Amino acid sequence: MDGLLKWSLAQQGGNDEAKERAGKPDPNALAQLLGMGHFKDDPSLMKESAEVLNNKESTKDQLKIAFGNMELLIENLDNANNLKNMDLWPAVLQHLNNEDPDIQALACSCIGSAVQNNPRSQNDFLDQCKSSNSEWFDTILKHALDTDPDHNQLKMKALYALSSITRHNATAYKLFEVLDGWKVVSAVLNDAEASSKLKLRALSLLTSLLSEEEEDADLSSEQGREKIRRIQEDKVVDSMIKTLDSDGDINCNDRIIHLLAVLISHGYKFKGDEVSQISLKLKQLEPIKDRLNEDDLKTLKSVLS
Repeated sequence: MDGLLKWSLAQQGGNDEAKERAGKPDPNALAQLLGMGHFKDDPSLMKESAEVLNNKESTKDQLKIAFGNMELLIENLDNANNLKNMDLWPAVLQHLNNEDPDIQALACSCIGSAVQNNPRSQNDFLDQCKSSNSEWFDTILKHALDTDPDHNQLKMKALYALSSITRHNATAYKLFEVLDGWKVVSAVLNDAEASSKLKLRALSLLTSLLSEEEEDADLSSEQGREKIRRIQEDKVVDSMIKTLDSDGDINCNDRIIHLLAVLISHGYKFKGDEVSQISLKLKQLEPIKDRLNEDDLKTLKSVLS
């Protein structure tokens, strides 16, 4: 440390001769001074977390810490992409089948964060699904449909994962379609016991499913028409309209009205009973109309004229 002190004083003194005599600082001493003596890079930390996830003897608390660390790291896009480069996806995915729903929820959350707004990581996850005959995607769907009232957090995180996986990804949507994923949205919206947060997650999933068509303002493509067909068959619109409630969560109401307005702007044709329900719900929402998006409300009212 004496050498490091002399080097520091020489740098501050402005004397070139003194600087030359002081030489270069000892890198180990400098690292220790800066608290970097035990510094580990992100890939090393990810590997350590994966080792805990792969260890059959890890306790629940150890798994929770490992998942927390891993998710924090993979919020960085490069780290998320390294899940494939370092062959760490299996360490995360295996816990979708953990016996503990809390750990299953952490696995879903980690997946959702890894693929969110990250096309490369989305495709890496889908590659894992191909090698497992779609098991992982199907398992997440099953978690989203879990009917145990004590597993609310698991359902929330499964819906989060599905939203992140399917957003702006045609391949993911096709797999979602093949595995009959549409039933998830209406199942949650029709669940009288579902919390507002859970319903918002289901609406976020629907937003993700319509993301490409909404931004392109076009539901006339083959895939767009298929989505409309599924929305009708699974009575998703009917479920959304019934969920509108002046005493309900304002964010849920606003999101539903926006999604209905998006469908209207794409030329969606409401059935007679749906129009009647919209008319009734708009009257019920009158006391809170100032808290809802004015343009979306105007669009929704247009179906009544």
